[in-house]
Amino acid sequence: MADTPVPDRPRTALFCLCLIAAPLAEVVEAILSPLTGGSTGDDFAAIAAAPARFTAAVLIGLVGTILLFPALLGLAHRSSERSPRLALVAACAVVVSLVGFAAIRMAQAFELELATGGQADAVAQFEGAVGNTIGATLTVMFLGGNVIGIILLVIALWRSRRAPIPAVVLFLLFPITDLLVPGHIGPIVSHLVLLAAMSWMAVGFLRTRPARHERHSTTESAEHNASASPAPSRSSSGRNA
Repeated sequence: MADTPVPDRPRTALFCLCLIAAPLAEVVEAILSPLTGGSTGDDFAAIAAAPARFTAAVLIGLVGTILLFPALLGLAHRSSERSPRLALVAACAVVVSLVGFAAIRMAQAFELELATGGQADAVAQFEGAVGNTIGATLTVMFLGGNVIGIILLVIALWRSRRAPIPAVVLFLLFPITDLLVPGHIGPIVSHLVLLAAMSWMAVGFLRTRPARHERHSTTESAEHNASASPAPSRSSSGRNA
């Protein structure tokens, strides 16, 4: 039953589209971005040399950031049957991370303005902004929520058996590769891993009949069989008595 193709389910199809489109947008951003993964000064020089390319990359990445909300929260929802509390905590961590991520997108707009403004102390201004108490808190929200949310989500998905286990393991490799692979190639590799994991899960969800649907169908079948079975006649009951 688990591998039975399911008729059109718009909500599941839309969710799976978000699962694929979100990391795909992040991959495109990582490839298109002129950033080198070096120092802030190196990044400013790269942005000043190609501001239009940086702008396009960030806007495409912003689409991916928006789509990550339904994608990751949808994964938490689908893993909640076996681990409701774990899935809830994972969803909360994901929301915290994505709020921090949205703040980083705003910082990128500030970075673009400073890099193209020609100010002598642009690097110092930017580092001061992202390094103050507010900026540091948002960065911790993003990084901490990302790591904690993904780990908890992986555990919940593993226990739920609602997603292919190899895809879940691949999903766990995303933050690891993002931290360990250096330079400009790091975000490309890590988001390719994320794209592979989420696409694999999306295919699994599209091919799997939901457990609720199966239970509903089983209940309907039982009710139908009960209503179709003939009731014992009174005359027969009387004779037997």
